[in-house]
Amino acid sequence: MLDRRQLSTGLLGLGLTPGVAGAATGVVEGAATWSESVMALYFDESLRNGFSLRLSRYPDSGATWVWCHVLVDGVLYAFTERRLTCSTVRTTATQALAVYEAPGLDVRMTRVGPSAAMTALSFSASVRGHKAMSGVDGPGDTAISVEGIFRPGPLRGNSPEGRFERTGIFEADLRAGPRRVFVSGMGKAHEQTQTNPRFFRPFTYAMLWGPGASLIGMMSRDRRYGDYDTGERDAALTAFEIEAWAPTRRFVAVLEGGARVAGSADTVYSYDVPIFGQMWRGRIVRAQAEGKAMVGMINDWRPEGQPYGLS
Repeated sequence: MLDRRQLSTGLLGLGLTPGVAGAATGVVEGAATWSESVMALYFDESLRNGFSLRLSRYPDSGATWVWCHVLVDGVLYAFTERRLTCSTVRTTATQALAVYEAPGLDVRMTRVGPSAAMTALSFSASVRGHKAMSGVDGPGDTAISVEGIFRPGPLRGNSPEGRFERTGIFEADLRAGPRRVFVSGMGKAHEQTQTNPRFFRPFTYAMLWGPGASLIGMMSRDRRYGDYDTGERDAALTAFEIEAWAPTRRFVAVLEGGARVAGSADTVYSYDVPIFGQMWRGRIVRAQAEGKAMVGMINDWRPEGQPYGLS
């Protein structure tokens, strides 16, 4: 079972703590500013239980964003908030201990070790979520929470400078209203710092994993990258192609050396996140590539500007 002495020290209350009202919304669309993001992501093989927790800090803009999605017994709950303040202190990849917090919310994520040599990521969040797709910032009607720890595997290659991606093993307690489940197994985590504008150019991002393979694939008009690992081979992607969203969408990962890995993904759950007056489209999927089963997410931002299709 979960060793709670190893978990983050954030409290698990039943709702939103004071401090959101009057907070800053200082992130300007298209503006370059220092930003930090940390994310933990897990779903079981049946896609009945899991979670996604993301915390983004903008110290120079005085803003913090939180996304928390909890899946319990096949019901998805969503919470997002962008009206939080942020201290001016920057979190860097070289720190031996990094604590990400959300002022006014009971949310915390703690990295142990520098980003390139992380040994653990603990996390806790206790908020009130909206049932299903949401797309609205602020608390909902249902108390939801996640608390757990991530033990990372090897660092994935072929990521942009400042981005650190891994698959590894999660242990977590999930709650939604009166329902509570304990989950453990493979999932994904990442950290990233950058000064380029966030959520400016259109992109599609796939993060998939399973017992026989894991895939990271990013596609936009000006860059495509990723990594494909089967245990026997770990190859960088030189291109990632994917069809426009449909209940089932096909994709192709082009590996270094020219090999093409074809796959498909079925959407099981969808949710929306409001950003800059538009909706970021999140999809929890069941996928396969080369006959290897995977689960995870495929997300689309500003899909009208994406070069979808397979060559």
